Amino acid sequence: MKKLIIPLTVIFLAILLIAPAKALVTFGVKGGLNYSNLTFSPPVDFFTNQKYLKSFSGGAFLSINLGPIGFQPEVLYSRRGFEFSGTDQISGPYQVQILLDYLEIPLLVRLNIISLGPIKAYVFGGTSYGYLQKAKFKETSQNSQTTEDIKSDIKSSSLAAVGGLGLDLKIPMLFKITLDARYHYGLSNIIQPTSDLGTYKIKNKGFSIMLGLGF
Repeated sequence: MKKLIIPLTVIFLAILLIAPAKALVTFGVKGGLNYSNLTFSPPVDFFTNQKYLKSFSGGAFLSINLGPIGFQPEVLYSRRGFEFSGTDQISGPYQVQILLDYLEIPLLVRLNIISLGPIKAYVFGGTSYGYLQKAKFKETSQNSQTTEDIKSDIKSSSLAAVGGLGLDLKIPMLFKITLDARYHYGLSNIIQPTSDLGTYKIKNKGFSIMLGLGF
C-alpha cells in the first residue's frame, strides 16, 4: 500500500492543476456499508446457500463540478467476498466466509439531474480498479473457527464497472453532506488459474450505501 501513496497523491494534484479555474472542487471523506457477493461461471452447486457478505467501505474523494457534469476520483478501502452456510452431519451447522480486502480507485463521471437550492441529485458511473490487500477463507462451526490465507489464489488486481445515484446537501459556510447508493459489477476474473477453482470464472459484485463529508 505504501508504494501507492505517492502515485495517488500525484494523480490528485494533477487533477487539481488541470481543473478549470471556475470549477468547484470539493475534497472529502466517506464511508458506509458494502453488500458483496461473488458470481461463478459455470455455477457451483456447493455454494447453493450463498449470501451477501455485509462489510465496509471507506476512504477519500475529490469532486470537480463543472456545472451539470462533474468528475469524481476516489480512493476506497473495501471488503468484498461472500458467505454461505450449511450443516455437517458430524460438526453440525457451519458458516464459511471469503474475505477479500481491496484498495479501490473508482474514476467516476457525475451528471446533475435535479438542483433545488442547496440540494443536488445526480447519477454517476465509471470504472473502478482494485488492488488486493488481503484474502482470507474463514470457517466457523459450533466448536471451532479456522482462518486460512488464500491471497495466492486470488489475482492481485481487478476491474469493475460502478454506477449509482447520489445526493448532495450543502451547509453554507461549513461543509457538504453526500449520500450515494452504488452498484459494483466485476468485469475481470479474480481467480488465479493455479487455484483449485481455476477452471471457473469468478467475479466480484455487490452494492454499497455511503455517507460522506465534503469541504
